[in-house]
Amino acid sequence: YKRQILMFTALFWSSLGLGHPSKSTAKAASALVRRINAPYFGNAAVPFNQTAIFWFGSVSSADNYIDVRVGYNNSELYIDLHIVDRYVWYDPNAKAPNLTKGDTATVFLSTTQNGSNGPDQNAYKFVAQVDWYQPRTHYQQAYRGNGSTWVASPVAFNAVSGWRGTGLNGKEDSGWTMTYHIPFSSLGKGGSPAQGTPWKLGIKVHNQDNASDTPLSLKWWPETENDMTPSSWGALVFGLSTYQAPQTTNNAPYTIRNGLNNQVVTDGMVGGSLGCYNKGLNRWTGLGGQSYPGATRVNIQNEWDISDWNCFSKFYISFPLTSLPTGKGVVSAKVTLREYGGSGTKGKPTPSLIQVASVNEGWNPATLAWNNAPLVKENISRTVVNTVSDPTPYGQPYSWDVSKALADAYATGQPLRLVFYSSDSAYNTGKYFFSS
Repeated sequence: YKRQILMFTALFWSSLGLGHPSKSTAKAASALVRRINAPYFGNAAVPFNQTAIFWFGSVSSADNYIDVRVGYNNSELYIDLHIVDRYVWYDPNAKAPNLTKGDTATVFLSTTQNGSNGPDQNAYKFVAQVDWYQPRTHYQQAYRGNGSTWVASPVAFNAVSGWRGTGLNGKEDSGWTMTYHIPFSSLGKGGSPAQGTPWKLGIKVHNQDNASDTPLSLKWWPETENDMTPSSWGALVFGLSTYQAPQTTNNAPYTIRNGLNNQVVTDGMVGGSLGCYNKGLNRWTGLGGQSYPGATRVNIQNEWDISDWNCFSKFYISFPLTSLPTGKGVVSAKVTLREYGGSGTKGKPTPSLIQVASVNEGWNPATLAWNNAPLVKENISRTVVNTVSDPTPYGQPYSWDVSKALADAYATGQPLRLVFYSSDSAYNTGKYFFSS
């Protein structure tokens, strides 16, 4: 009976359209450009829990892990960094802090599609250091390219700093936050870019863990990012992902499900699992490498409070596409997950905007963990998942449109590899699903 439940609650995608019967036109692999599609909020303030989310870095006593949230409205670009960090340090010299030290974040922007080979006048960098309760005036600085290097510039922006823990500069903490509000007017724009406009984005996080500032590894997004080369940064696209289906005839649906026609779907969870990593173990040394091979139930969870980072959980899944015919056109595709419960308080619904993104690296479910899990290639779509009010044996189905991710994977002859995560703000937002 348990086997039947797992079969019926497995994940689905369907509706692969069929076009002309020519041979497959698989594309050669090209250099990866990580792409983040930012949601638009009109005249409203950008809501933290509806932003697009991606991440980089790793969790350990001496490393940083960073959740990045992005969105925009008619007046500004919003970029939020939630940084897991055991020891938070800053320069207490409030009138002239050294921004090359301390726990400091730098956001790089180029207002062109492809960037350039050096910091030109379209390239900006925004440096911001965490602080205690000092005025922010001297803890942030903007720079602009002059064609060959970076020059301090009076480009107006606002960086809001925060931290969680027992105290800065030596006491043990949980992490810190930095929220950037960058007006489009500061970048020479009359308003927000048209939807579909691509810019370049890079992020660097400097980590200090002791008074002597013992050198620790910088964390970069994307991993190819170089301070002086805007063309090496990732793609920031204004507006959510869209997919233009090809014109096809004789459309036919296909289903890929673990165990159906001998298909093997692999999945894995990383992070705090269903119990917030409450195993009596040191979260700084244990969570980053924790795997959950064979888990039949998984959690997707996030929140604003960075001190609860051991409760954060993501879900990865990989669908083989070898059972599909070649040389066809993808009309549409969806993945369905079945929710059976959650961490919310009974009677108090806490909906989650769960997002799905494509990843381009393979992974082993036996060893998949927070610190080695693939990064986002592109965020694809989002679905609001509510708290389960009336549990059923097979769970409540929720679906995500993954047409673009499927089309990309199909064209390159790769499996469909996905990751699910949320940008929640509230506590107790975990959503529990059956695995495949």
